[in-house]
Amino acid sequence: MKNLILYIVLSISYFAIMGCSSKINTEPPDPKLDKKIGRYFTDQPDVTDDYQIHFIYMLDQYGDDNEWDINGQMEKELLEMNEKMFELTGGKQKYKFDYRKDGKLDISFVRFDKRGRYNKGFTNQYPEFFIQKKGFNNPKKLYYSWVDIKHRDGGNGNVHHGYTYLKSKYNYNKMKRIRITLHELLHVQGFAWACTEGVTGGHVSGISLIGKGAIARAAGERKYKTLGDMIYDHDNKGCPDLKDSVYLTPTSKNPFDPLPLKCILATRSGKDNFEDWGVKNWDFKWPKRYDHEKFDDSYKWGKKYTCTYQLSERVDYSWFKGWCPSRRINPITGTCKPIAKKE
Repeated sequence: MKNLILYIVLSISYFAIMGCSSKINTEPPDPKLDKKIGRYFTDQPDVTDDYQIHFIYMLDQYGDDNEWDINGQMEKELLEMNEKMFELTGGKQKYKFDYRKDGKLDISFVRFDKRGRYNKGFTNQYPEFFIQKKGFNNPKKLYYSWVDIKHRDGGNGNVHHGYTYLKSKYNYNKMKRIRITLHELLHVQGFAWACTEGVTGGHVSGISLIGKGAIARAAGERKYKTLGDMIYDHDNKGCPDLKDSVYLTPTSKNPFDPLPLKCILATRSGKDNFEDWGVKNWDFKWPKRYDHEKFDDSYKWGKKYTCTYQLSERVDYSWFKGWCPSRRINPITGTCKPIAKKE
Protein backbone atom coordinates (compact mmCIF):
# COMPACT_ATOMS: atom_id res chain seq x y z
CA MET A 1 0.00 0.00 0.00
CA LYS A 2 2.83 2.39 0.90
CA ASN A 3 4.43 1.77 -2.48
CA LEU A 4 1.14 2.52 -4.23
CA ILE A 5 0.73 5.81 -2.34
CA LEU A 6 4.32 6.79 -3.15
CA TYR A 7 3.75 6.00 -6.84
CA ILE A 8 0.62 8.17 -6.93
CA VAL A 9 2.40 11.09 -5.22
CA LEU A 10 5.35 10.91 -7.59
CA SER A 11 3.04 10.67 -10.60
CA ILE A 12 1.10 13.77 -9.54
CA SER A 13 4.36 15.67 -8.96
CA TYR A 14 5.68 14.63 -12.38
CA PHE A 15 2.61 15.79 -14.30
CA ALA A 16 2.46 19.01 -12.28
CA ILE A 17 6.06 19.78 -13.27
CA MET A 18 5.39 18.91 -16.91
CA GLY A 19 2.29 21.10 -16.91
CA CYS A 20 4.21 24.07 -15.54
CA SER A 21 7.06 23.67 -18.01
CA SER A 22 4.68 23.74 -20.97
CA LYS A 23 3.13 27.08 -20.05
CA ILE A 24 3.87 30.05 -22.26
CA ASN A 25 6.01 32.68 -20.60
CA THR A 26 4.05 35.76 -19.61
CA GLU A 27 7.04 37.97 -18.87
CA PRO A 28 9.92 38.82 -21.23
CA PRO A 29 13.15 37.12 -20.14
CA ASP A 30 16.02 39.15 -18.75
CA PRO A 31 18.01 40.41 -21.81
CA LYS A 32 21.20 39.48 -19.99
CA LEU A 33 20.21 35.82 -20.20
CA ASP A 34 20.36 35.99 -24.01
CA LYS A 35 24.04 36.89 -23.85
CA LYS A 36 25.92 33.61 -24.21
CA ILE A 37 29.36 32.50 -25.30
CA GLY A 38 29.60 32.22 -29.08
CA ARG A 39 26.48 34.29 -29.74
CA TYR A 40 26.42 37.34 -32.03
CA PHE A 41 23.74 40.03 -32.03
CA THR A 42 25.02 41.80 -35.15
CA ASP A 43 26.22 40.79 -38.59
CA GLN A 44 29.93 39.99 -38.21
CA PRO A 45 32.65 41.41 -40.53
CA ASP A 46 32.37 39.86 -43.98
CA VAL A 47 35.08 37.81 -45.61
CA THR A 48 33.86 38.93 -49.03
CA ASP A 49 31.90 41.84 -50.48
CA ASP A 50 29.99 39.47 -52.76
CA TYR A 51 26.25 38.90 -52.49
CA GLN A 52 25.41 36.43 -49.73
CA ILE A 53 22.65 35.01 -47.55
CA HIS A 54 22.77 35.85 -43.85
CA PHE A 55 21.00 33.64 -41.31
CA ILE A 56 19.29 34.62 -38.07
CA TYR A 57 18.03 32.61 -35.11
CA MET A 58 14.94 34.55 -34.03
CA LEU A 59 12.82 34.49 -30.88
CA ASP A 60 9.75 36.49 -30.06
CA GLN A 61 9.35 38.50 -26.87
CA TYR A 62 8.59 35.51 -24.64
CA GLY A 63 10.24 32.67 -26.52
CA ASP A 64 12.42 30.06 -24.85
CA ASP A 65 16.02 30.07 -26.05
CA ASN A 66 16.91 26.67 -27.49
CA GLU A 67 20.31 27.92 -28.67
CA TRP A 68 20.02 26.82 -32.29
CA ASP A 69 22.53 29.50 -33.25
CA ILE A 70 25.28 28.32 -30.87
CA ASN A 71 24.74 24.58 -30.38
CA GLY A 72 25.82 23.81 -33.95
CA GLN A 73 22.55 22.25 -35.09
CA MET A 74 21.34 25.15 -37.23
CA GLU A 75 24.69 25.47 -38.98
CA LYS A 76 24.88 21.73 -39.60
CA GLU A 77 21.42 21.57 -41.17
CA LEU A 78 21.92 24.68 -43.31
CA LEU A 79 25.19 23.33 -44.70
CA GLU A 80 23.45 20.04 -45.47
CA MET A 81 20.68 22.02 -47.14
CA ASN A 82 23.22 23.73 -49.40
CA GLU A 83 24.58 20.34 -50.45
CA LYS A 84 21.01 19.43 -51.35
CA MET A 85 20.83 22.60 -53.42
CA PHE A 86 23.99 21.50 -55.24
CA GLU A 87 22.27 18.21 -55.99
CA LEU A 88 19.08 19.94 -57.21
CA THR A 89 21.07 22.02 -59.70
CA GLY A 90 22.70 18.92 -61.13
CA GLY A 91 25.99 19.55 -59.36
CA LYS A 92 26.34 23.01 -60.87
CA GLN A 93 25.63 25.61 -58.18
CA LYS A 94 24.87 26.22 -54.55
CA TYR A 95 23.99 29.26 -52.43
CA LYS A 96 26.45 31.91 -51.28
CA PHE A 97 26.32 31.84 -47.49
CA ASP A 98 27.62 34.53 -45.15
CA TYR A 99 30.63 33.24 -43.18
CA ARG A 100 32.66 34.69 -40.32
CA LYS A 101 36.41 35.09 -40.49
CA ASP A 102 36.82 31.97 -38.33
CA GLY A 103 35.19 29.90 -41.08
CA LYS A 104 31.90 29.38 -39.25
CA LEU A 105 28.53 30.25 -40.70
CA ASP A 106 27.58 33.76 -39.58
CA ILE A 107 24.34 33.31 -37.65
CA SER A 108 22.94 36.26 -35.70
CA PHE A 109 20.57 36.19 -32.73
CA VAL A 110 17.49 38.42 -32.67
CA ARG A 111 14.76 38.60 -30.06
CA PHE A 112 12.08 41.08 -30.99
CA ASP A 113 9.91 42.97 -28.55
CA LYS A 114 6.50 41.62 -29.50
CA ARG A 115 4.83 38.27 -29.32
CA GLY A 116 4.85 36.07 -32.44
CA ARG A 117 1.59 35.55 -34.28
CA TYR A 118 0.43 32.02 -34.96
CA ASN A 119 -2.04 32.78 -37.74
CA LYS A 120 -0.23 35.40 -39.80
CA GLY A 121 2.98 35.28 -41.79
CA PHE A 122 5.94 37.41 -40.79
CA THR A 123 6.86 38.66 -44.25
CA ASN A 124 6.48 42.41 -44.80
CA GLN A 125 5.40 42.89 -41.22
CA TYR A 126 6.92 43.76 -37.88
CA PRO A 127 9.93 41.38 -37.80
CA GLU A 128 11.19 42.71 -41.15
CA PHE A 129 11.04 46.25 -39.79
CA PHE A 130 12.60 45.21 -36.48
CA ILE A 131 15.69 43.51 -37.92
CA GLN A 132 16.28 46.43 -40.27
CA LYS A 133 16.30 48.78 -37.30
CA LYS A 134 19.03 46.54 -35.88
CA GLY A 135 21.12 46.96 -39.01
CA PHE A 136 20.15 43.91 -41.07
CA ASN A 137 19.42 45.87 -44.24
CA ASN A 138 22.36 45.33 -46.56
CA PRO A 139 21.12 45.52 -50.19
CA LYS A 140 23.67 42.83 -51.14
CA LYS A 141 22.28 40.33 -48.65
CA LEU A 142 19.20 38.23 -48.29
CA TYR A 143 18.18 37.51 -44.71
CA TYR A 144 16.72 34.22 -43.60
CA SER A 145 15.47 33.49 -40.07
CA TRP A 146 14.78 30.26 -38.27
CA VAL A 147 12.06 31.43 -35.89
CA ASP A 148 11.57 29.39 -32.72
CA ILE A 149 7.78 29.76 -32.47
CA LYS A 150 4.64 27.83 -33.33
CA HIS A 151 2.98 28.85 -36.58
CA ARG A 152 0.22 27.59 -38.83
CA ASP A 153 2.66 27.53 -41.77
CA GLY A 154 6.01 25.84 -42.18
CA GLY A 155 7.54 29.06 -43.45
CA ASN A 156 7.10 32.02 -45.77
CA GLY A 157 9.24 34.48 -47.63
CA ASN A 158 9.47 37.50 -49.86
CA VAL A 159 12.44 39.16 -51.54
CA HIS A 160 14.89 40.24 -48.85
CA HIS A 161 13.72 38.04 -45.96
CA GLY A 162 12.34 34.55 -45.35
CA TYR A 163 11.31 32.47 -42.34
CA THR A 164 11.20 28.84 -41.23
CA TYR A 165 9.07 28.24 -38.13
CA LEU A 166 10.81 25.66 -35.98
CA LYS A 167 7.78 24.74 -33.87
CA SER A 168 5.42 24.39 -36.84
CA LYS A 169 3.77 20.99 -37.19
CA TYR A 170 5.33 20.84 -40.66
CA ASN A 171 8.91 21.09 -39.37
CA TYR A 172 9.13 18.15 -37.01
CA ASN A 173 12.47 16.84 -38.28
CA LYS A 174 15.61 17.84 -40.15
CA MET A 175 14.35 16.77 -43.57
CA LYS A 176 11.23 18.93 -43.19
CA ARG A 177 13.21 21.96 -42.08
CA ILE A 178 15.58 21.62 -45.01
CA ARG A 179 12.73 21.28 -47.51
CA ILE A 180 10.83 24.27 -46.15
CA THR A 181 13.96 26.44 -46.15
CA LEU A 182 14.82 25.46 -49.73
CA HIS A 183 11.25 26.25 -50.75
CA GLU A 184 11.17 29.65 -49.06
CA LEU A 185 14.62 30.64 -50.33
CA LEU A 186 13.15 30.46 -53.84
CA HIS A 187 10.49 32.99 -52.79
CA VAL A 188 13.18 35.18 -51.20
CA GLN A 189 14.78 35.38 -54.66
CA GLY A 190 11.51 36.41 -56.30
CA PHE A 191 10.17 33.10 -57.55
CA ALA A 192 7.80 32.53 -59.04
CA TRP A 193 7.91 35.70 -61.14
CA ALA A 194 4.86 36.92 -63.05
CA CYS A 195 6.42 35.52 -66.23
CA THR A 196 7.44 32.12 -64.81
CA GLU A 197 5.81 29.25 -66.68
CA GLY A 198 2.81 27.90 -64.78
CA VAL A 199 2.89 30.65 -62.15
CA THR A 200 0.04 30.52 -59.66
CA GLY A 201 0.00 32.63 -56.52
CA GLY A 202 3.78 32.93 -56.31
CA HIS A 203 4.21 29.19 -56.88
CA VAL A 204 4.00 27.03 -60.01
CA SER A 205 1.45 24.47 -61.13
CA GLY A 206 4.05 21.94 -62.30
CA ILE A 207 6.33 19.52 -60.49
CA SER A 208 8.75 21.70 -58.55
CA LEU A 209 10.02 22.42 -55.07
CA ILE A 210 7.57 25.36 -55.15
CA GLY A 211 4.88 23.43 -56.99
CA LYS A 212 1.27 23.79 -55.85
CA GLY A 213 -2.03 22.33 -56.94
CA ALA A 214 -3.16 18.95 -58.26
CA ILE A 215 -0.03 18.21 -60.29
CA ALA A 216 2.30 18.89 -57.37
CA ARG A 217 0.15 16.84 -55.00
CA ALA A 218 0.08 13.94 -57.43
CA ALA A 219 3.87 14.11 -57.69
CA GLY A 220 4.17 13.59 -53.94
CA GLU A 221 7.78 13.23 -52.81
CA ARG A 222 9.06 13.72 -56.37
CA LYS A 223 8.38 17.44 -56.27
CA TYR A 224 11.03 17.86 -53.56
CA LYS A 225 13.64 16.35 -55.85
CA THR A 226 13.47 19.02 -58.55
CA LEU A 227 13.61 22.78 -58.83
CA GLY A 228 11.61 22.43 -62.02
CA ASP A 229 12.65 23.40 -65.55
CA MET A 230 10.36 26.41 -65.28
CA ILE A 231 12.58 27.71 -62.45
CA TYR A 232 16.13 26.56 -63.18
CA ASP A 233 17.88 26.58 -66.57
CA HIS A 234 14.74 27.29 -68.56
CA ASP A 235 14.26 28.63 -72.09
CA ASN A 236 11.54 31.14 -71.21
CA LYS A 237 13.02 34.20 -72.92
CA GLY A 238 12.77 37.49 -71.08
CA CYS A 239 12.08 35.91 -67.67
CA PRO A 240 14.54 35.50 -64.74
CA ASP A 241 16.22 32.11 -64.37
CA LEU A 242 17.35 30.90 -60.95
CA LYS A 243 20.77 29.93 -62.30
CA ASP A 244 21.41 33.65 -62.92
CA SER A 245 20.70 34.78 -59.35
CA VAL A 246 23.59 36.70 -57.80
CA TYR A 247 23.11 34.53 -54.72
CA LEU A 248 24.27 31.34 -56.45
CA THR A 249 27.86 30.24 -56.96
CA PRO A 250 29.58 29.94 -59.36
CA THR A 251 28.09 33.26 -60.41
CA SER A 252 26.38 33.43 -63.78
CA LYS A 253 28.03 35.47 -66.51
CA ASN A 254 24.81 37.47 -66.75
CA PRO A 255 23.42 37.59 -63.18
CA PHE A 256 20.37 39.35 -61.78
CA ASP A 257 19.74 40.83 -58.34
CA PRO A 258 16.17 40.04 -57.14
CA LEU A 259 15.85 42.94 -54.68
CA PRO A 260 15.89 45.93 -57.07
CA LEU A 261 13.86 43.93 -59.59
CA LYS A 262 11.15 43.42 -57.00
CA CYS A 263 11.29 47.05 -55.87
CA ILE A 264 10.83 48.40 -59.39
CA LEU A 265 7.94 46.00 -59.98
CA ALA A 266 6.38 47.30 -56.76
CA THR A 267 6.62 50.84 -58.11
CA ARG A 268 5.09 49.82 -61.44
CA SER A 269 2.20 48.02 -59.77
CA GLY A 270 1.48 50.97 -57.49
CA LYS A 271 2.28 49.20 -54.22
CA ASP A 272 5.38 51.22 -53.37
CA ASN A 273 7.08 54.22 -54.92
CA PHE A 274 10.66 53.02 -55.23
CA GLU A 275 11.80 56.13 -57.09
CA ASP A 276 10.74 58.48 -54.28
CA TRP A 277 12.56 56.71 -51.45
CA GLY A 278 15.86 58.39 -52.16
CA VAL A 279 17.76 55.11 -52.09
CA LYS A 280 21.39 56.00 -51.58
CA ASN A 281 24.14 54.78 -53.89
CA TRP A 282 21.85 52.49 -55.81
CA ASP A 283 21.64 53.43 -59.47
CA PHE A 284 19.50 50.62 -60.83
CA LYS A 285 17.64 50.37 -64.11
CA TRP A 286 15.43 47.58 -65.34
CA PRO A 287 17.55 45.08 -67.34
CA LYS A 288 16.63 45.13 -71.01
CA ARG A 289 16.87 41.36 -71.24
CA TYR A 290 13.82 40.95 -68.98
CA ASP A 291 11.38 42.06 -71.62
CA HIS A 292 8.75 39.38 -71.08
CA GLU A 293 5.25 40.63 -71.91
CA LYS A 294 4.03 39.77 -68.39
CA PHE A 295 6.23 42.51 -66.97
CA ASP A 296 4.46 45.03 -69.21
CA ASP A 297 1.17 44.21 -67.48
CA SER A 298 2.37 45.48 -64.12
CA TYR A 299 -0.14 48.32 -64.06
CA LYS A 300 -2.90 45.68 -63.94
CA TRP A 301 -1.47 43.87 -60.95
CA GLY A 302 -3.44 45.77 -58.34
CA LYS A 303 -0.55 46.54 -56.00
CA LYS A 304 0.61 42.94 -56.13
CA TYR A 305 4.31 43.48 -55.47
CA THR A 306 5.92 44.80 -52.31
CA CYS A 307 9.41 46.13 -51.71
CA THR A 308 10.73 45.91 -48.16
CA TYR A 309 14.11 47.52 -48.70
CA GLN A 310 14.61 50.48 -46.32
CA LEU A 311 11.29 49.63 -44.69
CA SER A 312 12.59 50.95 -41.37
CA GLU A 313 13.10 54.40 -42.91
CA ARG A 314 9.59 54.79 -44.30
CA VAL A 315 7.54 52.99 -41.67
CA ASP A 316 4.01 53.82 -40.62
CA TYR A 317 3.55 52.26 -37.20
CA SER A 318 -0.16 51.75 -37.84
CA TRP A 319 0.89 48.86 -40.09
CA PHE A 320 1.91 46.91 -37.00
CA LYS A 321 -1.15 47.32 -34.77
CA GLY A 322 -2.07 43.71 -35.45
CA TRP A 323 1.01 42.72 -33.44
CA CYS A 324 -0.44 44.28 -30.30
CA PRO A 325 -2.90 42.36 -28.09
CA SER A 326 -4.88 45.59 -27.68
CA ARG A 327 -4.73 46.37 -31.41
CA ARG A 328 -3.62 49.84 -30.30
CA ILE A 329 -0.18 51.22 -31.03
CA ASN A 330 1.65 54.44 -30.20
CA PRO A 331 2.06 56.20 -33.60
CA ILE A 332 5.27 57.90 -32.43
CA THR A 333 7.20 55.07 -30.78
CA GLY A 334 5.52 51.99 -32.23
CA THR A 335 5.01 50.50 -28.75
CA CYS A 336 1.83 48.64 -27.87
CA LYS A 337 -0.74 50.42 -25.77
CA PRO A 338 -2.26 48.43 -22.90
CA ILE A 339 -5.61 46.72 -23.27
CA ALA A 340 -8.32 49.13 -22.14
CA LYS A 341 -9.87 48.10 -18.82
CA LYS A 342 -13.61 47.58 -18.73
CA GLU A 343 -15.47 49.96 -16.48
